Amino acid sequence: MRLFKEVIKNNLKMIIFYVLIGIIINFLDLYSVTYYQKILDAFQFKTLTLTPLIIYGILLLISTILGYIENYPEQQVKNKLYLDFKLQSLKKMKSIDYLEYQKIGTGRLIQKAEDGATASRDILVNFWLKLFRYLLPTAIFSLIFIFRVKKEYVFFVFLGYIIVVVISNLILKKLYKLKEKILLNQEYLNKHLVRGFMELVVFRTNKKFDTEIKVTKDGIKNIVDGKTKIKLVHEIFFTTFALIVNILKVVVLGYAVLKSNLSVGAVVTVISLLGKAYEPIAIFNVEYVDYKLNKVTVNKYIRLLDLKDDEALNNGLKLKESSGNIEFKNVYYSYTNEKNIINNLSFKIDNNSSVALVGESGSGKSTIIKLIMGLIKYNSGNILIDDIELSELNLDAFYDNVTYVSQEAPIFDGTLRENLIFDKKISDEEILKVLNLVCLDKFYEKLENGLDTELGEKGVKMSGGERQRVALARLFFDDSKIIILDEATSAMDNITEKLVMENVVKQLDNKTLIVIAHRLETIKDVDKIYVLADGIIQEEGKYIELLNKDGYFKKLYKSAK
Repeated sequence: MRLFKEVIKNNLKMIIFYVLIGIIINFLDLYSVTYYQKILDAFQFKTLTLTPLIIYGILLLISTILGYIENYPEQQVKNKLYLDFKLQSLKKMKSIDYLEYQKIGTGRLIQKAEDGATASRDILVNFWLKLFRYLLPTAIFSLIFIFRVKKEYVFFVFLGYIIVVVISNLILKKLYKLKEKILLNQEYLNKHLVRGFMELVVFRTNKKFDTEIKVTKDGIKNIVDGKTKIKLVHEIFFTTFALIVNILKVVVLGYAVLKSNLSVGAVVTVISLLGKAYEPIAIFNVEYVDYKLNKVTVNKYIRLLDLKDDEALNNGLKLKESSGNIEFKNVYYSYTNEKNIINNLSFKIDNNSSVALVGESGSGKSTIIKLIMGLIKYNSGNILIDDIELSELNLDAFYDNVTYVSQEAPIFDGTLRENLIFDKKISDEEILKVLNLVCLDKFYEKLENGLDTELGEKGVKMSGGERQRVALARLFFDDSKIIILDEATSAMDNITEKLVMENVVKQLDNKTLIVIAHRLETIKDVDKIYVLADGIIQEEGKYIELLNKDGYFKKLYKSAK
């Protein structure tokens, strides 16, 4: 399984260390029991010397020290495996096909990544590593040491194994069904929790939270009831298991009394080892149920990781430096085999020019941007970047030449400085000059720590317009040749938007600028406007020209008033 191979390879040394130290500890614990027998026998026959006492003490001391040291690889393995499994989902986001990403949805994606990482870690640590570092060594060493004391007793152990396996299988079938039901209830509960967290405004304003809380309460009750039943089934299993072990202990004692050929130390040793010999069977059965359930979750996670990748991200011609020329030739695009969203579209954007795409919702503006970005693939026609077919370009290299700013204006949890220039070395004077150009000077004056003020996760301390202006300010520190603004000023008031856009267009006069705008007055200064409807260019020209035509653009202009 590719998922496990990659993660195990990255953590192989620590995993081996964790397994080996577990085997050694188990061996020492069981081996010390045989020295305990020697001490008891020597004491019984009054031949006790210091040697077995010293060896027994050393064994216990080494085992105790190793037990402490074991905490290090245990925590390293458990936490690192979980985070490495989770990292796989982030790596997938780097290469996943955009349409596949859209189908999943953010909430489901986060839940699959969380559940998949947890289940993958549990399969590896709680089942496979436990099996090889504890369960198998304990059972094997116990049987070896029992055989050394009295080989006939191994027969009783195997007889007990058969009884335990038969009874446990009957009980664990019930346990599996209960745990499977709980897993489904947890998935249902998590779905409601995640969407409640992510859609606060929608749920609050539509008074949806009361219903969600009621559904969640019902889900909690089902989970609690199910886990209570599981506990009771567990106890039935372990009670039955303990009963079998205790019966075997009585049989061993009875056998020893009847035969009278075992020392006190040998009897104590065998009885101690019997519990150790059976313990792995009990633990294995319970862990195996969890393993089967975790495997269901892991398979869902693997299906996510196996979703189609965008091969163009890593393949194709690497465009080192673009001049910024873009051309569409007879381009068609549809999400399905139904109606085309883009119909026989042809237009050209010259380098160092500014272009605006306008039209009603659904006219194809955002689709054109996604096509230029290579996020979606055109069905037919040609899209040329500097006379090179876009489908032949390596997208990862192409993105070095493109900057895309959406209306969401992503702000990450960090300082204003970090959000503006990331890790670049730019003087405060230059940054403040740009803040003035995007009308953030008054916002800056209110900040306690200036450029080093924390903005909070997703810019929660800022208004929508302020977030958008920060995103636009980044453009002044950007080296990309092609700049795309997708309604990047939608949250600003009319006056601020006009001022900001004038400065942005002036500052970016040596770049190719593509703007999608809702308010038409903000695109007065662009070199050309393409007016779209149903994926077709209805009109094109400069702002004043289009207004004077008394056509579709003027109709849009009047409807926006």
